[in-house]
Amino acid sequence: MARQKANAQATTLYRLRHTLELEDAVKKKYREDSAFTQESCTVKDRDALLIVGSVGGQGAVKWAARVKQLTGTVVDASNETAACVLLLRLDDQTSAATWALCWGMGWLLLDQGLVDGAFGQRLALRSADPDLLSSLTRTVLDERAKVDRSSIPAGSGLTGFGIGGFGELVTRVVGKAEIKGLTIGKEFRVRGADSVSVPLGLTLTALLADLKVLDDLLAQNPRSELQVLEQLVPVKKGTDLSQGLETYLLSELQEASGTSKVAVTWPHEHLNENKPAETFRVKRGGNTQPRPDLPTVEVILELMKGRNIGALDTIKIQLFGDAEGEDAVSSDIPLRKWVALETEEGGRRYFLHNGQWFAMDLDYAEQLDQRVKRIFAKPSGVTMPEWRAPDDEEAYNKKAAEVLGAVRTDRKLVQTSQNKRGFEPSDLITEKDVYIHVKSATSSAPLSHLFAQGGNSAHALQHDKEARAKLRERVEQRDGDPELIGTKPRKVIYAIRSKEVGRTVSPDDLFSFSKVSLVRVFDELEGRGIEVRVSSIEYLPE
Repeated sequence: MARQKANAQATTLYRLRHTLELEDAVKKKYREDSAFTQESCTVKDRDALLIVGSVGGQGAVKWAARVKQLTGTVVDASNETAACVLLLRLDDQTSAATWALCWGMGWLLLDQGLVDGAFGQRLALRSADPDLLSSLTRTVLDERAKVDRSSIPAGSGLTGFGIGGFGELVTRVVGKAEIKGLTIGKEFRVRGADSVSVPLGLTLTALLADLKVLDDLLAQNPRSELQVLEQLVPVKKGTDLSQGLETYLLSELQEASGTSKVAVTWPHEHLNENKPAETFRVKRGGNTQPRPDLPTVEVILELMKGRNIGALDTIKIQLFGDAEGEDAVSSDIPLRKWVALETEEGGRRYFLHNGQWFAMDLDYAEQLDQRVKRIFAKPSGVTMPEWRAPDDEEAYNKKAAEVLGAVRTDRKLVQTSQNKRGFEPSDLITEKDVYIHVKSATSSAPLSHLFAQGGNSAHALQHDKEARAKLRERVEQRDGDPELIGTKPRKVIYAIRSKEVGRTVSPDDLFSFSKVSLVRVFDELEGRGIEVRVSSIEYLPE
């Protein structure tokens, strides 16, 4: 039987917005590069622009010198890769999307600030069979900024990939799909992220018809089983939305500390947890003398006063483990990564985390808020003594230990062969296998760190025999009963003090990222049979 002739071909497709002219979709440097040619053309009755050329090819390859060093042979070779992009619109309105069909390195020519971010993923979520997903790339929104790509060649649903927790962003989807109306007329493999790989009709008429089918599909809701993957997404940099959020951020950075909605956060992945910070230095922001403790909101607002938004990236903060500011315990961290901010607009909650904006559907945000409220409502089984100003955390822990008859386990990390960086087991142990982690909620930052700390501690104490042995030694050194440390934590309690005198902490005091951190730790530990509770500490004046 003769093989049926193909009527469509897999094509890498991008979608761009806000291009007044088709050529605006291409970076200026390539439009002006003599290695590239531009040709106005038509695709049936649609005006189009074809740009083609080669990327690279300037000078010898980098490894030529090494080859000559080893062999004495001069290598005359260069890297040169063809790049082509065809740009067109489906109608004459300048507000209409621009479609970019890319071949070779053609995608490299596009102005990424105009690319419709996650367009390919949105298309995949509206076409892929929810039970036949073969690969997902996921980013977990926590302190580790973990990214993983999972593959199940035979295909599976979201549960097979372990997707479903709060704070998970899927940035690439691969699966079997069938889109009614496409020329190919049968099932195919769709790959979607910022771009999409999809079979498009070979004839001009079929190509335009297929683009119209895809355009119409984007206006539909995602498949119900996959809808959760659109509820939390990163905001693409350089877009109008991103620029609007940056404008709002700058306006809040120019407000006084009493009225600004800006909060401080900690970029934990940059910190050396083996040694706490005592001072910090500001670089490229004026006074470089060491300052005590950690950056505060007041410091951030002071540094940004009268400056433009670019200063968030040029000003750096470095932490030190000594009063003189010489023993570095962090790299130079951009000021942007110390800033937290949230706002709601157009049915979404936008929040700045680790220097990047994220968008969360309000329905998703409401689910998150309700989960946190239910966690707060669970009785902790312990009544924490009041915290009186001006006591710091160390002073409070000493007094709380006396009142509760607890053993203090704070101020020093436990290091093991499995965990050489060390972990903080808790601040207090009140009874067997009950670990209390204490923190003042001066901002979102320490709370996110607190929740992660409790999760890390519980994991280590459950799975690391050496960790339990070393903690028993510490408890005994502090005149406690080593039998308080069993084979597995029974309960983890987060005891939190409000930043304002006369108040207790409520779920509304937590930023979205802190809420995500709490819910993720709660689900993980409760799933392992470890209770997680929150106890609010009353903050009183002297």
